[in-house]
Amino acid sequence: MDMDTPTDLPLFTKLYTLAQVLGALIYRGFRSERKRKLKVVHAVVMVSALVCAVVGLVAVFKFHDSKGFANMHSLHSWIGLATVILFACQWLAGFLTFLFPGLRSSLRAAYLPLHQYFGLFIFAGAITSTLLGLSEKAIFVQSVGSESVLVNVTGLCVAVFAGLVTYLLSQPKFRRQATEDEVLLTDTVLE
Repeated sequence: MDMDTPTDLPLFTKLYTLAQVLGALIYRGFRSERKRKLKVVHAVVMVSALVCAVVGLVAVFKFHDSKGFANMHSLHSWIGLATVILFACQWLAGFLTFLFPGLRSSLRAAYLPLHQYFGLFIFAGAITSTLLGLSEKAIFVQSVGSESVLVNVTGLCVAVFAGLVTYLLSQPKFRRQATEDEVLLTDTVLE
């Protein structure tokens, strides 16, 4: 069996396709691409998401200020802002560790589990903040019509997405396997 093929390809393909419709998993999907290319794509996607989050935060603060609403009054806002701050720190640490030249491969290897953990932790924070924000919106609009259905359906989609991503990330059989070239070459050449 090919090193890049998960042992349960039909299940992986279905779950991955559904997750891709709702979001992006760079390292799981592009299994045969070179690691360096995946790192760059991952960094670009993440910094794009960070820029979107910051633009969203600025828009929310401006909107609240224009309407005279208080800022940072809910658990949604606290978790959301903490998540964006952690995300920015995670991106910077990841860039300096995995893309910035000159760091020893032993240090990269030592940091990788922390980077993976905090990536999942930040993802959980984003999901939590999103669901809290949807609940806050549902309470604020206090309607039973189509808007409340839209809020609930959106919440269910977010929850399903979170479950799919968590499952795909937790299964070792779906991890990206090192290519033959990567196995043969030293870390200094690859990194």
